[in-house]
Amino acid sequence: MKRTGIKRQFLTISLMLISGINIGYAQQKLKTITATSEKVHIRDGNHVKMDWRLEPGANPDIYYVNQPSQKSVIIFKTDQDELSIQTKPGKKYDFVVLLNGKDSCRIQIASILPPDVAHFKTKASYPIRVPFQIISSKIFFDGKVNDKSVQIQFDLGAGTSVVNKKSSGKIGLAFSSHKMVSNTQGLNKERTSLGNKMNISGLQWSDIPLTEVGNMDDFEDIIIGNSFFRDKIIGINYDKREFTVYENLPKEVKGYTKMPVYYVQHRPFFNVDIVHQSKKYNAWFLFDTGRDGSMLIGNDFTGMENNWEELQPLTTVNGRKIVRLDALIAGVEFKDIVTNASDPAISNAKASLFGNQILKHFNVILDNKTGLLYLKPNSLSNEPYFNYDSYLKQISSK
Repeated sequence: MKRTGIKRQFLTISLMLISGINIGYAQQKLKTITATSEKVHIRDGNHVKMDWRLEPGANPDIYYVNQPSQKSVIIFKTDQDELSIQTKPGKKYDFVVLLNGKDSCRIQIASILPPDVAHFKTKASYPIRVPFQIISSKIFFDGKVNDKSVQIQFDLGAGTSVVNKKSSGKIGLAFSSHKMVSNTQGLNKERTSLGNKMNISGLQWSDIPLTEVGNMDDFEDIIIGNSFFRDKIIGINYDKREFTVYENLPKEVKGYTKMPVYYVQHRPFFNVDIVHQSKKYNAWFLFDTGRDGSMLIGNDFTGMENNWEELQPLTTVNGRKIVRLDALIAGVEFKDIVTNASDPAISNAKASLFGNQILKHFNVILDNKTGLLYLKPNSLSNEPYFNYDSYLKQISSK
């Protein structure tokens, strides 16, 4: 509810006392908009556009602002109405959607981090530096879970913290819950262990859930993602094999190329230009350090405009087009990448992404506080990735 005359405090208070206004009631009254469909659309800031579904039983149904530490404008649009909310960090905004004239759906827009963010404790001072090793283009820490030594993969493309089924026994995990997981094995209900402790170089987390999966390599015990550092600034330096947690943006960021990101399940998406058949496309891609590959084109790209029809394949495998393209990332051109593209007519939840065959060519600073990504070419700039020459060698060997 918009209030006026705030600066004239004494006069306002006097008028309220004289007229006997029920202040508590006025504060509790919620804005109401209408809808005849459960489907709504949310626009969050400049980059986030998403579909949402009304749930009358939720009280409230919470949407978490993509960049909660920054001011934003949230536009919540039903088939009949629209509400615009200017958010501030740390604030919550409640309103009601009246569905079909009878069901009251209470909605809350929360400019705070969601409850699945994991916060660590440490006695170390910032910046905190953690060594890592690269195995199959992936980043690994030496760590402990419940005081048992484990190999922990850091994967910016991971939306859920998982444990290898082959590692559960040696760690001694107890399972008391389940979670739906979508990965290379499809969508499955997997058992989940709650209340675990994790330690990486003196960074300590408690009450960590770990969901068991069967699609990990033998040398991988645990995979964690950006939810473990969502309120921090992190750096990945491939030259030094060093992962850094910053409290404030470091000075060396001046030598990096800056670009915006937005998050899906805390996973960062960044904007890239690609060129195929002499036509340039601009699209958002998942920054997936956990993928040992060059890239993948999902339905989020092929379903837009005429993109699927315009992709000219080298061949087609299981309904996927194998295509050749160039990419421009932070001023660096990657020529003749060969990747696969998903048919938008086939249901597929996978997002377009770049994998670590490409991403490891850059040292990285990810400012989760402001939603900014900084990239700088490093000593791995000549490392190979799957390109057209690789493709020709592969098909000639068959």
